[in-house]
Amino acid sequence: MLSCSGRLFMTYFTGLLGGIIFYFLHLPLPWILGSLMAMIAYKFTFSQKVIYSTFLKNISYVILGIEIGNTFTDHTFQLISPYVVPYLLFSVMLIAISLLFGFLISKIIRLDAATGMLGAVPGGLSAMIALSDSIKSNTVYVTIFHTVRLLAVLFIVPFAAVHFFAHGETGQRASLAIQTDDPLFWTVFAYPLFFYLAYHLRNRVPANYILIPMLSTAFLNIAHLPAYPLPDVFSIGAQVMLGVYLGQSVSVKELIKSGRYVLIFCFLSMVVIGISFIFGYLFHLMTSLDMATSMLSIAPGGLVEMALTAQTAGGDPSVVGSLQTIRVLMIVLILPLMLPHIPGIKGRSR
Repeated sequence: MLSCSGRLFMTYFTGLLGGIIFYFLHLPLPWILGSLMAMIAYKFTFSQKVIYSTFLKNISYVILGIEIGNTFTDHTFQLISPYVVPYLLFSVMLIAISLLFGFLISKIIRLDAATGMLGAVPGGLSAMIALSDSIKSNTVYVTIFHTVRLLAVLFIVPFAAVHFFAHGETGQRASLAIQTDDPLFWTVFAYPLFFYLAYHLRNRVPANYILIPMLSTAFLNIAHLPAYPLPDVFSIGAQVMLGVYLGQSVSVKELIKSGRYVLIFCFLSMVVIGISFIFGYLFHLMTSLDMATSMLSIAPGGLVEMALTAQTAGGDPSVVGSLQTIRVLMIVLILPLMLPHIPGIKGRSR
């Protein structure tokens, strides 16, 4: 039997091997998807509980937040300002359609409305679990449904973006950073401060370990204090650690046990992804954004994953990161206020 530290090493070593295999197969998001699939295969083959580090997971978010922030320039917010209103329109429509589908499915399969709607909304897994607990829905099912959505998005959207929506230079860059000015080395000493701020604001800022480093690094660049880009090995390590975290959160046994619910919500996820592609195309026609950037900005995926995919597909990761941040904030700030007022859904009494 391996010791605790030995099992922890095996977890991340297995994830790294999966990333290497996916990289040499030239698959999209190789370090994230490769380590994710390696974790699922490892758990299924050896039937062992995977040990991972929450600290390393948080560090990975901080590193990737810095990487995304380093793609921002003083023109980024000027660039996205004309697109905010149409983006909000499409995002609200996508969220509303998802909630409606979730509500209708809950009536068909006799699932409570709160669980069906929370399982369908294109929000972050951790945020939806917390919201599920607060309104007394079935948190186990919400977790499973969002796991299905996560897997569908991670495998469908990057593939489609790279093979159908990509333009210009594409490739498997490990790092997102795009520098227009000479970077200042002293800025690396600010990175631990970003982690410190994210940790202490964890109960006040949604997606804190991503948003705070991303926005802080973006502020440095906008203030003409260009942040020093981290070496590619940091980005690769962060993506592997993120993939390991996502992979360990997938319970194959729970997916199998949930049976028809999983199939229904898998189909729903694909429908929502298809609708997001339609909205992304319309968003592209209404704006001057390229196809890859438009599609990935509206796609119901995670902020980090979509920004990384934008780099691979030749899109603009700073625009994708900015617009995805708007939707994240909209979901985690507005949805908790709205859901308890829907008939059939009641919040936890205080």
